[in-house]
Amino acid sequence: MDPVEPEIEFRWKEDLVYWEGDRGFVFDGAWGSDPLQTFVPTEAAWDLVVPHWLAGRRREVLERLAAEPGHVVRPDPDFRAAPERELHR
Repeated sequence: MDPVEPEIEFRWKEDLVYWEGDRGFVFDGAWGSDPLQTFVPTEAAWDLVVPHWLAGRRREVLERLAAEPGHVVRPDPDFRAAPERELHR
């Protein structure tokens, strides 16, 4: 099986979707900031708030997010899990 090429999708004003194949996860953004900001769970909270397929992969995912131009990635101690964060195509 070939590895899935991740995709980064900026949606609307305040969402960034991290896609791997048909699975996606929504990170919050700050609209109107310069540069744009994308908020992610802290290291301590990561595995508690992301879906199982992202658990244990914070560094990998953050490196991919940070490599995408036009925004900066910031930890958010108030990042909360929510069912609507996980998407499927």
